[in-house]
Amino acid sequence: MNSVRNTAFLYLPLVLFLCIGSLSKTLAHDNLVINFSSMSPHLNQNLYLRVVDKGTMKEVDRTAELIASSAFSLTLPVLETGQSYFIDFFADFNSNGLYDTPPTDHAWRVELNNAKAGGDTISFTHNTTFTNIAWPYVLTVNFSDMTPHIGQMLELRVEDDNTGGEVGRIKIPSIPTADFQVHVVGLILNTEYKLQFYADLNKNGIYDSPPADHAWEINFTDTDGDATVDFTHNTTFTDIKWKYLLTVNLISMNPHIGQLFQLRVVQQDNQMEIGRYTLPKILVPNFSVYIPEFELGHDYNIDFYADFNGDGVYNSPPTDHAWRLTFNSDTGDVIEDFTHNTSFTDVQWPNVTGISEEEELIPNKYILEQNFPNPFNPSTTINFSIPQKNFVVLGVYNLIGEEVNTLINEEKDAGYYQVQFNALNLPSGIYFYKITAGNFSLTRKMILIK
Repeated sequence: MNSVRNTAFLYLPLVLFLCIGSLSKTLAHDNLVINFSSMSPHLNQNLYLRVVDKGTMKEVDRTAELIASSAFSLTLPVLETGQSYFIDFFADFNSNGLYDTPPTDHAWRVELNNAKAGGDTISFTHNTTFTNIAWPYVLTVNFSDMTPHIGQMLELRVEDDNTGGEVGRIKIPSIPTADFQVHVVGLILNTEYKLQFYADLNKNGIYDSPPADHAWEINFTDTDGDATVDFTHNTTFTDIKWKYLLTVNLISMNPHIGQLFQLRVVQQDNQMEIGRYTLPKILVPNFSVYIPEFELGHDYNIDFYADFNGDGVYNSPPTDHAWRLTFNSDTGDVIEDFTHNTSFTDVQWPNVTGISEEEELIPNKYILEQNFPNPFNPSTTINFSIPQKNFVVLGVYNLIGEEVNTLINEEKDAGYYQVQFNALNLPSGIYFYKITAGNFSLTRKMILIK
C-alpha cells in the first residue's frame, strides 16, 4: 500500500540513507563555507538554504538552521573545482514554515564562480536587496518491502498534472535493500502531481509493460511544502508507458557566454517536436540540457543554436551559430556530448511572429509553449499553435486561481501565434497561463522576478 503526507519543510540532514538524485553528492567534494553577519532581524527564525550547480541547474544540497545569533557560519561539502553555483536562501520572516515572496520573507541569491580547489568561502551581510528565489519543495518517497526487486534497476519520475511537464526523475542502477528513500526537488505549492516508477523485473535495462516489469502510479497534491509519499510493494500494477531522457552535454561554449541558447528535439518521421529548452543566457562554458519524453525506435534531430548577434531570434549561420545532432535508441536513455565547433547547420528554427500564411506551415496539433524568458521582468512572450479554427481563451492566473489578465478571448484561425504579456503592475511571484481552444486545455507556470 502507499500513502501521501505533506510536511512543511521536512528538514533534510546532510547524510541520508540512499539519498539519490538531485540532492546527492560524493565525499570527494570540497567545503563551501558561508559566513553570515548582521542577521539580528531574524533571530529565532529558520534559515533555509540550497546550492544549485549552474552547469546542470540541479540542486546539489539544501539545509536548514535556526538563527540563534547575528553572526554564524554554515559549511556544506558540495563544491567541485572549477564549477559555478547559485546559493539561494531565505529567512522565514513570518514564521509560517513556508517560503513567501519578499518582503513577506527575506530572500537572497549569491553566486560562486569557478570554485577553488580545496574549498571556498562566501561572506554575506544582511541587507534588504531581496530576490524572489521561487523556492522549490522536495518530494521524499519512502519505499518499503521491495525485497522482490533487490538488485534490479528502479526508475522514477514526477510530472506536473496540469502542464504535463516533468519535474524530475531518478534512476537507481541496483536496488540495494528492501527499504530505502529517494528525493526529487521541484515541487510548488497547491499543485497536483503524478508519481510514476517501475522496477526492471526482467533486467533488460528498459521499461516493459507489467507484468514483465512492475510499475506503479501515485497521484498527490503538494499543499503544505515538502511532501512525503510512503510506498509499500504490492502487485497492483499500472502501465505507465515510460518515456526516456535525452541529456545533451554542451562543452567549451565560451564564445557564447551571455547569449540566448535554444534547443529542441524533433522526431524525424513526422517532424513532431517532442521538447525544447530555452536558456535566456548561457552562464558557464560547460552545461547540460535535459529533454524527457522520447520513445524507443525512432530517429530524432537535436537542433540548437546560440543567438550570436543578440537580436533575440534565430538567424541562419554564420549570423547565429547553429548545429544539428541525430540519435536513435532502443536501449533507453541517451547522452550526447557536443563540443563547440564552427561546423554550423541551418536548422531552420521556427521563429513565430503571428499566423502563418503558408499552407504547409499550418500546425498539426495544439501546442502551448513555455513562455520566454522565464523567469521574466516585466514582460515575456507566449507562443501557441492551433491546428484548426477555434474560439481561444488565453488567461493569466495567480497562485490562488484568480485571473489577473486576459490575453486572448476570441475566435482564431489555424496557425501559430505569439502573444506578449506585460506584468508591470503585478508583484513578483509564480503565475500560471492557461489556454482553452475547443476541447484542448493546458496550463503552464511562469515566474515574475522584479
